[in-house]
Amino acid sequence: MKACKNCGTKFDESVLFCPICGTNTRTNLLPAAGKEPISVGGWIGRTLIPCIPVVGSLVYLVMLFIWSGNKDKEETFRNWAKAQLIVIAIVVVLVILLAILGGVSASDILDSF
Repeated sequence: MKACKNCGTKFDESVLFCPICGTNTRTNLLPAAGKEPISVGGWIGRTLIPCIPVVGSLVYLVMLFIWSGNKDKEETFRNWAKAQLIVIAIVVVLVILLAILGGVSASDILDSF
């Protein structure tokens, strides 16, 4: 069963227009029901992965790529993973630009550790 985004009426997949409001059902569908929402523990785990030094960050980055393209995950979760990748890319570019503009070389940064 599918549901209309406009009025919420449930109907069979073969219906072309909502029987209540007349909205085209092919372009106005609610997300498929039955997918479990991500639990609080799941969100905590996803948040704590990058806190593990070096390995956690690499694992998190790989998982973001996997999650962003996984069609089995719900769309909001895939969008969240894509947004995280975009934010990470922006931060990396800004750090590189600031290092170049500030006259700091990569070896200076690595020597500080």
